Amino acid sequence: MNRVNEAQREYWRTRRAWVEQQEQMDLQLGVFGVAAMDALQEISNMDVLDVGCGCGHTTLQLKDRVGDGRVVGVDISDQLLDAARRRNRGEVEFLEADAQVDPLRGPYDLIFSRFGVMFFADPVAAFRNLRAATSEAAKLSFVCWQGPEKNPWITVPNRAAMSLVELPSRSPDAPDPFSFADPDRVTEVLQQAGWTNVDIESFSTEVTLGGGVDYRLAALHAYEFSPVKAVVDSNSSLQPGPVIDAMQAALKPHEKNGIVKLPGAAWVVTARA
Repeated sequence: MNRVNEAQREYWRTRRAWVEQQEQMDLQLGVFGVAAMDALQEISNMDVLDVGCGCGHTTLQLKDRVGDGRVVGVDISDQLLDAARRRNRGEVEFLEADAQVDPLRGPYDLIFSRFGVMFFADPVAAFRNLRAATSEAAKLSFVCWQGPEKNPWITVPNRAAMSLVELPSRSPDAPDPFSFADPDRVTEVLQQAGWTNVDIESFSTEVTLGGGVDYRLAALHAYEFSPVKAVVDSNSSLQPGPVIDAMQAALKPHEKNGIVKLPGAAWVVTARA
C-alpha cells in the first residue's frame, strides 16, 4: 500500500476507541449516513465503494439497499477493518488501501462515504482516484461536517477540556473533521477532480452522545474521541481526571431523562462522474 497518508494510517490504527465503542459511535452518527444514502435514491443492483468504511456499519447498510449489487468497504486502518470483517455476514468485501492513491477494484456505480473523506493529504487527487474507479455516469454521495459553530455536540465538551489543555494550532484546510466545512471549497475540490453536477444540502439534527447515555458516560465517550486525549496521553504532567470532570460539567445541563443530546450539522454532498 502506498504511504502518502501514512500519518492518517497510524492515527486510525491506534484509535482503539473506534473499535471498542463501535456500536455507540454507529448509534451516534447513523442518522447522518442514512441521509447520504437516501440522497442516492434507488440503488438496487448497483456496485458501491464505501470510502473510509471503518468498522463496516455503513458497508453492511449499503448491501441491504443494493441487494444483488456488490459492495466494497475501503479503509486505511487495518485495526478498523479487522473489526469490520468480524461483523461481516459474508456479503461484502473489505479492502485495506489508501483511497487517495491505491487501486480500488472498480468500476463502481456509486461512491459513498460517512465522514471518511475529510482526511486526505490531497483531496483533489483522492477524488480524482475515486472517479477513476467508477463506471460511466456514476454517482457520488458523502456526508461531511459543517463548521464547529454548527456542531455543539463536538465543541461543548471539547472547549471545556481546552480550558485545561492547549491544543496545537491547525490550518483551515488541514485534514481533520472540519476540513470540508466550507461548501465552496468542497465544490471546488470535486470539480477540479472531474466530478460534475455537485449539489450540497444542509442536514441538521440532535446528536445523541455516546448513543444514548448520561452526562458522565457521555463525557467519557467524548474524551476518548477528543483531540485533547492525544495531548494528555503524550504529556506526563497532564491527567485525564480533571479534563473529564470539566467535560462532565459542560455536558450535564444538556442531559434530559438520562440522555445527552446536542445539535449537529453536516453537508450531504452529491455529484456525478
